[in-house]
Amino acid sequence: MVWILTKYVLTAAFRDRLLLGFLLILFIGISLSIFLGSSAITEKDQFSLIFAASGLRIGGNITLVLFTVFYLQRAFESRDIEYLLSRPITKLQFLTAHFFAFSLLALLTSIFTVGALMAMSATSVEPAFFLWWLSFWIELNIMVVMGLFFSLVLSSAVTAVLCSFAFYILARLIGDILGIIELSNNSGISQIMEKIMLLISVFVPRFDLMGQSAWLLYGVGSGINWPFILVQGFIFSGFIFMAAFLDLKKRQF
Repeated sequence: MVWILTKYVLTAAFRDRLLLGFLLILFIGISLSIFLGSSAITEKDQFSLIFAASGLRIGGNITLVLFTVFYLQRAFESRDIEYLLSRPITKLQFLTAHFFAFSLLALLTSIFTVGALMAMSATSVEPAFFLWWLSFWIELNIMVVMGLFFSLVLSSAVTAVLCSFAFYILARLIGDILGIIELSNNSGISQIMEKIMLLISVFVPRFDLMGQSAWLLYGVGSGINWPFILVQGFIFSGFIFMAAFLDLKKRQF
């Protein structure tokens, strides 16, 4: 039953032309990157590659979060969720099927993105591209889980999207925040706020360490703590998934 529901969600994604829309974003992003790179004085290919990687990374997150949130909000409004839960399927299976479907969409999005970047690259650094793709896929999975959670907890689709993007900004800036805390020498309430941010940083995924554009040019450095990134990403995704399940479990349909 989980697989049937997963196919149902994927069918909805193809019906909404999700992947076609992302391919259009991919084409526009790469074309714009090549155009802007041609205006650079030196290292035009490198500039185009870095610009494309950064832009497509953000575009992939925006595409999947918007689809996740508005798909679930539409399912609530059309009472599709009530109909599906009246079938022989549990709420946990329902949520698991949706996560699998969104994760598969994230996988396709990340493969299209890294494939386009490899086609643009003038060098051949396959391990770096593989690690960039893996970290990008983890990032997309975390974001679709956040979109899934906020779309279940919040009744407004716009608010759910804004909360998801606010989390994304926090996850991208958490490294800079930690750097400011390390260099600061404050006292009183500032120290309390610093301790709170340090506690938050333990749980918030480090998106600033994932999918770094420099990897595509120079390879992955030895200073990247991959076990920490993977474990933190999986634990955080599992925690948010369980929070979404608890909220869905309390709902009365």
